[in-house]
Amino acid sequence: MKSLQDKLNEFTDREKEEIFARAETIRKEVLLLKAVREAAGISQEELADKLDRSQSYISRLERRGNITINTIISIVEALGGSLDLTIKLPEIEPMKFSQIEKGLQVMASERNVNDEKKNTNL
Repeated sequence: MKSLQDKLNEFTDREKEEIFARAETIRKEVLLLKAVREAAGISQEELADKLDRSQSYISRLERRGNITINTIISIVEALGGSLDLTIKLPEIEPMKFSQIEKGLQVMASERNVNDEKKNTNL
């Protein structure tokens, strides 16, 4: 099994710079969750109650290096806010995450309606 250093040595200097820059960005994002909670003026205990979680869960979450989008959305909504992510891809107009999510929900509903029609026609 390779050590972390062995793995890092497989990357170019540029790739290492990008990895460390992304790690720093993630670290700042995690600290941002704590800052947002504090800016909303609520304690870890209060947020835990709103999310039906324990205070220790909130504490661990604020220190974690990777948090799912759904978790971030849940926290922001529990604080009374909303969150929308913009997805930017080369040569494609930026898309709001909420627009994609709504589109997928509509497609799923349409598929369910079509499935029901097929089943009634049998």
